Amino acid sequence: MYKQELKIPNKYVNNFYNGSIYDLVFLDLEWCRDFQKNVSVQKIFGYTLTRILEDSNEQYIKIQFIESSTQEKKIIQDILNDLHSLRGKYFIGYGLATSDMFCLRQRIEALEFSPKIDSIRILDLQKTSQRNDLNQGLNNLFAYLGIPIFKKIKGYYVFRNGIKILRKEKGYQTVLKEIYEYCLEDAENYFHIISNWQTQFPLVDRDKHLTINLKNDPHLEQRLRSRRGAAFQRPS
Repeated sequence: MYKQELKIPNKYVNNFYNGSIYDLVFLDLEWCRDFQKNVSVQKIFGYTLTRILEDSNEQYIKIQFIESSTQEKKIIQDILNDLHSLRGKYFIGYGLATSDMFCLRQRIEALEFSPKIDSIRILDLQKTSQRNDLNQGLNNLFAYLGIPIFKKIKGYYVFRNGIKILRKEKGYQTVLKEIYEYCLEDAENYFHIISNWQTQFPLVDRDKHLTINLKNDPHLEQRLRSRRGAAFQRPS
């Protein structure tokens, strides 16, 4: 398992929503397509979590990847443990309520997990930033808010090459390093979104969050499946 944790000075202000900046947790899952018995399966191979620590007022960043397919169950357990320990917070991300949660729920079911936490609250940037004059994608949102990004790779590279990490194919360590740097740049800039939000968008009402059930919920599953085409579009 590859895991990096770091803390950096907090230089952000909450211009995003009517709540505390300490209650926001950015979450991004990395997943890719694998094949089992000629059936396409979305598998999770990494995730990023970052938040502002209330005690030290520092930004905490954790980026974690598996280094073989045998570790997928372990990393999903780590994700669920984080969700449980941070229950009551607002999880925030771009497409988090659709693509990431759809994939996570599928893997929870396939690997027969029984999460300790029933549900989480999500503020999805893809929904809150919808405007006719704004192209979809996290990178476009960064640009729209005046946040410079210098990524060497794009989102589809992560989706396309994650399988090399799962299978430990030749060169997978280089791929892992490139994806780590990609995730780190996002993590270091997520809270710039919180600071710059009201330059382009109105304040978000925290009461309009989405509640995503992590346990068996046939009604939610039906709603997610109806949006499946959008769910598996890898954000840029």
